[in-house]
Amino acid sequence: MEKEVKYEYTKTPLDYQITEYDCGTTTLLNALRYLFKRSEISPEIYKYIMQYTLDKTNEDGENCKGGTSTYALEFLCNWLNENGSKKGMNISCKVLPKEECSIYNQELNTHIQNGGVAILRVYQDCEHYCLLTALDDEFAYMFDPYYLNINYLDEDTECEIVKDRPFEFNRKVSKTRVDDTGTKDFTLVHGDNREIILISRI
Repeated sequence: MEKEVKYEYTKTPLDYQITEYDCGTTTLLNALRYLFKRSEISPEIYKYIMQYTLDKTNEDGENCKGGTSTYALEFLCNWLNENGSKKGMNISCKVLPKEECSIYNQELNTHIQNGGVAILRVYQDCEHYCLLTALDDEFAYMFDPYYLNINYLDEDTECEIVKDRPFEFNRKVSKTRVDDTGTKDFTLVHGDNREIILISRI
């Protein structure tokens, strides 16, 4: 991942969530920020994403405090497939089958190498969304929308905070960690909520 970085300033740096709950909203919007120029992003699609994410209640029945469900993201992906081009955004979304959700999935690897991104549902104290933007033989490069203290991962030998790639990623995570069977930070969620969504411009 050592290469000269040339940013296109018609795009916007990837963003951080502004509450404890909007990681799904922010990550889907970050996928658009990464793939499209500002002038290409439909404000109607932006509004639609804001409207249909944060659809879950928490255990106390408080609206939005359960974050964004897998159903909401999958619904939005289907909607973008059907309506993106009508709104001026040629975009393609695909939800991988749960049994195929792995950082080593060949379709995922090819997709990322071809310039696409992927939304991953991972653990970070709770279930959490991050944007995968790059892969190499050993590491996954993600943008985590949760702003962490710069020293937060200092003791974690498998994860690193990256400070100088605001248009691309802010975490470098070993692929073995991502595919771990436990619940450490940045490990893919297990069970029914396991989720990888491939997103690309077409």
